[in-house]
Amino acid sequence: MDTDIKALAEELGLEENDALRLVQIFIETTEQDLLLLERAFADQDADQVRKLAHHIKGAASNLELTVITEAALAIEEKARSNLLEDTEPQIAAIRSGLDSICTEMTSWD
Repeated sequence: MDTDIKALAEELGLEENDALRLVQIFIETTEQDLLLLERAFADQDADQVRKLAHHIKGAASNLELTVITEAALAIEEKARSNLLEDTEPQIAAIRSGLDSICTEMTSWD
């Protein structure tokens, strides 16, 4: 994922600690949203899938997390058209992106 916390802090006009906290909040909320997203898929609730994917996309976009943003956008677009099949690659991309960020955070301390 290669997220540079110093560059992100500068981009957002924040102190590094504040930028780091934003990333931590993103991880926590996105992990929860991803669980809800999977449940919505299981329930075939396209509207809820769209809303959750939109939320993930917006949060990831704010932090310039391109891989997660693009994966969530693809899910959102499919759900908007009531197409809830073949989303496993996008869900896997979001999970992988979150895992990468968590790994990188250990080097930010």
